[in-house]
Amino acid sequence: MAISLDPLPPSAAPATLLATLRAFTAALETRRSLQAELDSALSSFLTSTPAPLSSGPDALVPAAEPATTGASACASEAVRPPSQDELNEVLRIGFGGLVELKEEVRLLREAIETRWHRADLADVVGRIEEWESERIKATLERDQMRRLQTLQPELEFASSIEEKNALRDSLARQIQEEVQEVHAEIAELSAAEAEAATETEPAPSVPGETQ
Repeated sequence: MAISLDPLPPSAAPATLLATLRAFTAALETRRSLQAELDSALSSFLTSTPAPLSSGPDALVPAAEPATTGASACASEAVRPPSQDELNEVLRIGFGGLVELKEEVRLLREAIETRWHRADLADVVGRIEEWESERIKATLERDQMRRLQTLQPELEFASSIEEKNALRDSLARQIQEEVQEVHAEIAELSAAEAEAATETEPAPSVPGETQ
């Protein structure tokens, strides 16, 4: 559970469409990492099972107990399950990061449509964000049932949890299909950029030729 305690740094507006699309895919990766950290923290709390300690600062490691100098955090022992207060702090940080990422992607989508005049790609980003929101909603509903299951074990939540997981998986596949379109566009723009750079390179001089 290595959710950063620092806010996301403000990013300058990308100078090209290629840079804008790369910033979008980077935001998606950051979102995935945050979601994985949140899921790990909650699972550790609900099952009282230590979670593996990822690299980077850990919200559950007290400031008075820093990691051993020279040792990788990945090589450290699993961190203890969080307390309720610690879980609340991890969730607060994680969801704050997700909100910031949503705003960052909104600005990137706006640039794609209005600055680079690619309404088609803006629509792809819009669909991805719509399904991402649905997936986060399904995750929250699933996690609420997971909590209830620990508080009321006599009630049956397993089938409902499985339904939410199935919905999450379905949405993830839809998102991935759209993300592939973005990656294809990035590959095409990267090739065009490389070709343009080659064309603008000065021709090599011939030995003995007057400059």
